[in-house]
Amino acid sequence: MSPAREENLILCNATLVGGAMEVAPEQVKAIVDASADAGFGGVSLWAFHHAAAVAGGKSPEEVKAWHTDRGLSVPVVESLIGWEGGDETMIAEQCGPTFEVASLYGAKIVAGVVMGAEIDRALAAKGLRRIGEMGADRGLKVCIEWLPWTGLPTIGAAWELIQEAGNDNLGLVVDSWHWLRQPGGPDAETLRQIPGDRIHLVQLDDAPTTGSGDDMMMESMTNRLLPGEGDVDWPELLGLLDEIGADPIWAPEVFNVGLLEQGPAEMARRIGESTRKVLGL
Repeated sequence: MSPAREENLILCNATLVGGAMEVAPEQVKAIVDASADAGFGGVSLWAFHHAAAVAGGKSPEEVKAWHTDRGLSVPVVESLIGWEGGDETMIAEQCGPTFEVASLYGAKIVAGVVMGAEIDRALAAKGLRRIGEMGADRGLKVCIEWLPWTGLPTIGAAWELIQEAGNDNLGLVVDSWHWLRQPGGPDAETLRQIPGDRIHLVQLDDAPTTGSGDDMMMESMTNRLLPGEGDVDWPELLGLLDEIGADPIWAPEVFNVGLLEQGPAEMARRIGESTRKVLGL
């Protein structure tokens, strides 16, 4: 097993507050401490959380120090939104602050998503090209995540859009929940066609093959399973990533209201334990 998996293992710690965007500074500090206490060497930071802590009276440098004082790197900052319409003013307003946070923390990667159920592909390619340029200006990689309930529902659709945009620093987020539950299911054929260096981030979580209701987005935000507790074929997915030479950041992202009730420290511990098990660490 590649030692790089341990070196590149971080936590998407927004899950420790259930993905809430409006949080108090004390909550941000608590999830930072829980991440460190669970043995993670870094986190994927939601820019919304940094902004909330600053709005709550903390300086940007103080919030950054919460991480550095606990030995946590911040190689990934999320989430770029509002770019798919191709409107440069909206992109500057919605995405500019996220890039600023990434620069403050010395991140390597900024990740984004499409939120709408439908997209205009030409405009989305234009918007993606622009955020790719914004990232390149700061020496950052930019990766996008497909969400099965949106206008970018599959790995194939996301990869095609990246190719249309054309920037060399653009890549993919492979979230194992979305990998399993995308229309048509896991798509090994498409993944094999993608250069390994274009897989920037792998988010680990699990799910049953069949959903628990009609609202897939709600299920994804409230009832993900710990890695290894669902139907994701981990040997297949990890094998495919090894086959194409991917060396991504590995970041569990387990939104689960039941785990949330256990508190951030225990939730982070359990996420770390299950993730290391499926990665063979």
